[in-house]
Amino acid sequence: MSEKNTVINTPGVVLRTTDVGDRDKMLTVLTPDYGKLSVFARGVRKITSGSLPAAQLFAYARMTLRSGSQYYYLKEAAIEETFLGISKTIEGAALASYLCEAADELTVPDLESKAMMQLVLNTLWTIAGQKRPNDLIKGAFELRAAAISGYMPDLTSCCVCGCEECGEHGMLDIMNGRLFCTRCYAEMYAKTSSRNEAREPLLFRRVNQSALQAMRYVLYTEAKRQFSFTVEGEGILLFTDACETYLLHHVGHGYRTLSYYKSIKEQDTITCHI
Repeated sequence: MSEKNTVINTPGVVLRTTDVGDRDKMLTVLTPDYGKLSVFARGVRKITSGSLPAAQLFAYARMTLRSGSQYYYLKEAAIEETFLGISKTIEGAALASYLCEAADELTVPDLESKAMMQLVLNTLWTIAGQKRPNDLIKGAFELRAAAISGYMPDLTSCCVCGCEECGEHGMLDIMNGRLFCTRCYAEMYAKTSSRNEAREPLLFRRVNQSALQAMRYVLYTEAKRQFSFTVEGEGILLFTDACETYLLHHVGHGYRTLSYYKSIKEQDTITCHI
């Protein structure tokens, strides 16, 4: 944290909000240069507060903050974007909540976070615009966020033979972030169940060529084109499953907001079949 009573001006996106008393809020704000900040927003819940729009979940604003002994204090804020389209559907709001919770955990104070900040903003824009399937948005965020956080997998080619084509039964080694083509996986692991010769547990997810191409795109494309891809047929399920499993394995746990998002999708699926 900056020296006490230092004033900084920074853009920030609100990842989490907690009501404090009747008028105040504690915010978790992701910034590009200062990382994740805890910000106390005094009086911000009053309807007359000029900073009220900037103290909402998902809000993107330019903030003036004063550092204290434990956290920052919000002096003023000018809203840039509220992403109102997110709240048009329960599913979209649930997805955005999950992805912001993941971003909250994957970032720390006092560490430059430009890449994660851009990923979060691009993701919120895409969810709000409702122009891409939510599950593809989710998978793209999970895989790119994992890579930004130091868990970059090597999906350029099979780790054994160097072939760039994985086939219909290529396998992603979730634990080690490496790719096996159909033939090499069959030769090395297919007959050993879930354990190798050293009796070490393994975790794999199947990826066909369509899923692999989507994952490569997510990892290697420029940030502004993060969600400009499609996945065909079975590849959609393989892509979303591999991306989710990869992130959750490397953070070491699930998320309450992810469970809620899945419950909303399940309810929508049941309703559509009634």
